[in-house]
This record gives sequence, C-alpha cells and structure tokens, in this order.
Amino acid sequence: MNDTLQPVLKQNSRGEARRRAMLDATWQILSEKGFAAVTLNDVISRSGGSRTTLYEAFGGKDGLIASVLTEKCQEFSEILQTSLGSDLPPREALLNFTIIMTEKCMDEESIRIMSFLQLEMDQFPGIRETFMKNGPEPVTARITAFFQHQHDMGTMNVPDPEFTARMFLTMIQGQWRDIVIETAPPRIPSKEEMIAKAHQLIDLLFNGISNRKS
Repeated sequence: MNDTLQPVLKQNSRGEARRRAMLDATWQILSEKGFAAVTLNDVISRSGGSRTTLYEAFGGKDGLIASVLTEKCQEFSEILQTSLGSDLPPREALLNFTIIMTEKCMDEESIRIMSFLQLEMDQFPGIRETFMKNGPEPVTARITAFFQHQHDMGTMNVPDPEFTARMFLTMIQGQWRDIVIETAPPRIPSKEEMIAKAHQLIDLLFNGISNRKS
C-alpha cells in the first residue's frame, strides 16, 4: 500500500468509528427515554466524540436523529423484504413474513420506539417523514410487488395489489395493537402466541369468511 494513503485511511477509519459511536449512543438514549431526551451533551458523553465531529457528520441534533432512525428503519424493512425473496409458495412466504414482522414489532425496544414516535412526532416534524420513507413505505411497496407478481403468475387473485398489501399489513399490526395499548406495562405475546395468530391471519387471508358447510 502506498505510504501516503495510510494516514488518510486511518483518519477515515477513525472518523467512521466516531460516527458509529455517536449513532449507537443516540439510539441507546432514544430507545430508553425518547426523542426529546436526546441531547448533544449526552451523545458526546456516551460516545466519546466531540461537538465539532458531531456537527461535521450530522449537522446537529435533527440530522443525528434522522440518521439513526433511517438506519434502524432500513434494517427493519430489509429483514421483512428479504423474507419474501425466496421461492416459497405464496402462503408459506406470507406466513413467514407475518411471523417475522410480529416478532420485530412486538419486542420491547420496538414498542418503546413506537410509543415515543406517537407521543413526540409533533415536536419533531421531520421524524414522521423519515420514519415513513424508510420504514412503512418500502415494506408496503415490497408487499405490493409480491401480490402483483402472484397475480400476474396466476397463483393468487389480487386485482388491487396495493390495497391488498395495505390491508394485510394493517391486519398484522392490528391484531396486537389493543394488547399493547391496554396493558401497562405492555404484555409481550409469547412466540407460540405469535405463530398461532399468524396462522389464523393467513387462513383468513386465503380462505376469507364463508358459510359453514352443511
């Protein structure tokens, strides 16, 4: 390696390490206390960085929060989207997606973050846009594409893929929302409960509601 490049590479590596430490510190504070509780002093104290580095990397508190929320939303949505990328039959693929999404949405950290989002979104106008752009919107687009593909292949009858995708996601989230809202602290369903409910939801999606056979 050219000796003249080594100082530059080391500097870039140190800069990325400081940036990573600031993102991790911000997420830790945010998930513990909420968006309003994130202060630059706390982030700097926990990360070991400097205010100058923080402003150079993120432009301030709003940029820092947007960056960490974007990163976490993208990680979440990529996991969900990947679950539909296999060659599994449609029913099995959607069942796997439902279970994974339920598990991700129902862990304690996700519940806390969603609670903070609902409470503090008005205080930080950019949060909702960042969240929607990097979380729900790409997931909805991927589910829509999945239903469109199945319809085109003739494996499912989905004349309105986007509507079906939105209703499907609402079904997944809605089955647990009341449990989370109505219990304090929120009652986290067991893995067995999640899997059982996922099977019920997929049965409803594929079979609908019909009269009992006589």
